[in-house]
Amino acid sequence: MFTPHISALALLVGLSVASIGDVCRAPQGSGTCKSESSCTTGFTVIDACPNDPVSVKCCIQASCKDGSGQCLDKSRVSCAGGAFKPDLCPGGNNVQCCQKTAAAPVTPPPEPVDPFVTYLRRLHELATEYGGDRPANQLVMEWLRHEEYNDFQWKALIGGVDDDFIAAVEKAGVKPIGFFRDPGYGIEVKVSHLGACMNGVFLKGLADDTGINRGDVAGWGGDWITFYGEWRRDSDDEPAGGKYVRDHMANIKDDTTFKLRDLIEDADCYNIGMRLRADPRLSIADEVERVLASGYKSRMKDFVEGRFKTRSGAQAIAKTMLLPGDDLLINAGRTRLVQQKGGFIVKLPLYLSDEEMDDLTKAFADRLFELVRQEGAA
Repeated sequence: MFTPHISALALLVGLSVASIGDVCRAPQGSGTCKSESSCTTGFTVIDACPNDPVSVKCCIQASCKDGSGQCLDKSRVSCAGGAFKPDLCPGGNNVQCCQKTAAAPVTPPPEPVDPFVTYLRRLHELATEYGGDRPANQLVMEWLRHEEYNDFQWKALIGGVDDDFIAAVEKAGVKPIGFFRDPGYGIEVKVSHLGACMNGVFLKGLADDTGINRGDVAGWGGDWITFYGEWRRDSDDEPAGGKYVRDHMANIKDDTTFKLRDLIEDADCYNIGMRLRADPRLSIADEVERVLASGYKSRMKDFVEGRFKTRSGAQAIAKTMLLPGDDLLINAGRTRLVQQKGGFIVKLPLYLSDEEMDDLTKAFADRLFELVRQEGAA
């Protein structure tokens, strides 16, 4: 007899076994397991993806030794807008440096705060006119996330978006805004990540005591898990987890999956999502405007005290996020995210020693409270 548990099991298997997209390593560098035909921005290496079909190879994206371009397989792709130069890349003679002769297109500059708030007001108006059984604020969050955070994993985690509302917004001629500039740190904020995280918090709320829930995974928790995977990937060179956190987590100059921009988005999405959840009369546009006008000055304090309360609480919750619990979907997703960053054969958090786990999670808590201290001193 068919039960919903069967489809859930199939989902968990899809999340946990090796597949296209896994991290791979070869003497030429680290890459991602892809079908050979889809590796158009790098070059492929055989025998580095043993769990995948023969057509799947390790796709490595590497800069040329002198930093002048990108290493590509000239036997498979062309160097559009430039020319190939030999002896600057790892691999065979077919892997050469593609040096561009024209400037690459640039990403449009992020929107300042005022147009972004105006954009949210328009979305809220459309959501109110649309009606339906979902709150207008939730529909706006779904629009913000729909292009990047609506695949089957996200649908399993916090549910899918209202496709009819998405179509209604598109029909109204509204174009997505990708980034806006944060008034506090002056860095770009990614709108889709902010919306997805906020959607998770709005739907799932706050877990009890030192527990976690799927709303956490949609925000800071997912970033923490992938950051763990990056540490394990780099652990041969940086074996101490605490030092890795101190050197790389929430660092404005780093490009990890838990860089400062990610934490800003996690903090704002938590603060705004919880307020909207507590008071349905509030508007997402008004709340974003409040945070970006002055609330950003205490965003870290509000987030850390609201979600973690104390330094010991932050350490305990960070540990809970890394270890198996009652939610099978979170357990499977955790393994998948760690393997995506650290490789299929990776030391999972469950197998850290007590000393390693304490060192890692204490540094997490210390980093959060250091940011709170810096914020208060500004």
